[in-house]
Amino acid sequence: MSNARSGISRYTIGLPLLLFVVLALSASSFLTPQNLANVSGQVTALLIVTLGQLVVALVGGIDLSVGSVVSLASALVATQTDPVWGVVLALLMGVVVGLVNGAGVALAGIHPLIMTLASMTFLQGLAYVVLPIPGGQLASGLGQLATGTIWGLPRALLWCALGVAGVALLLHRTRLGLHIFAVGANARSAHLNGVRSAAVVVAAYVVCSLLASVAGIFLAARVSSGDPTMGASFALESITAVALGGVQLTGGVGSIVGAVTGALSLGLITNGINLLGISPFLRGTITGVLLLVAVSLQRRKGVGL
Repeated sequence: MSNARSGISRYTIGLPLLLFVVLALSASSFLTPQNLANVSGQVTALLIVTLGQLVVALVGGIDLSVGSVVSLASALVATQTDPVWGVVLALLMGVVVGLVNGAGVALAGIHPLIMTLASMTFLQGLAYVVLPIPGGQLASGLGQLATGTIWGLPRALLWCALGVAGVALLLHRTRLGLHIFAVGANARSAHLNGVRSAAVVVAAYVVCSLLASVAGIFLAARVSSGDPTMGASFALESITAVALGGVQLTGGVGSIVGAVTGALSLGLITNGINLLGISPFLRGTITGVLLLVAVSLQRRKGVGL
């Protein structure tokens, strides 16, 4: 895949490298093993959600409901006595949400912003019904899957590796992946060449919501509880991450490398805010500015994303 099609540029990779160097020089505790482990844990959930947002962005869509899916998944896992059933229920919820979002966009013709905004509002309310306040309880075995180390590395990195490998396999080794790029580049042309565009769009939203559910399960396991507001920031941050990574929000152009570097950049910014004692309220401000800059730099054929 060429850089033009993938959206990879020296700026895409350069931002996290610059942030890493700046933090290493300005915060003495940044390079400590404990802090690097914290960074990996902070980035993992965002990366998983961002990978799903990447798939939707490649078909020219956007998903604002991912944060609510994260929150509801954590609530479902934390309120089930059987951890296996809790995980299954959370994953099934992700699939159903993806099907509804995809059908609304591809079959009913509802704009992705409106469709996923409606889903976001509904799911957030449902998360409060399932778990009104942070709490619940997770089996210790589930918690161990997201904390601690394996082969000397944080287990969070294993979640990252599996997420990246799974999406890479989908996009670059399957017919669906080829169709995702084709639909994003030119939906009409793809349809004329025999691609079932509507089915591809629905599949993209299912993948996105399913990955958001996985991120919710990871976060719940990491903190050993659920929280109905756990995913509040993930919609804006995942969209910002893919935009920072050179993914064209109009579809057809993007890469896993871009998603990874975008998520890593936001993770480093969050960690830097904590280490340098900067007000955490600036996190949302910085994210909003980065999204505006990233989208403004993208070349678009018309008004909109």
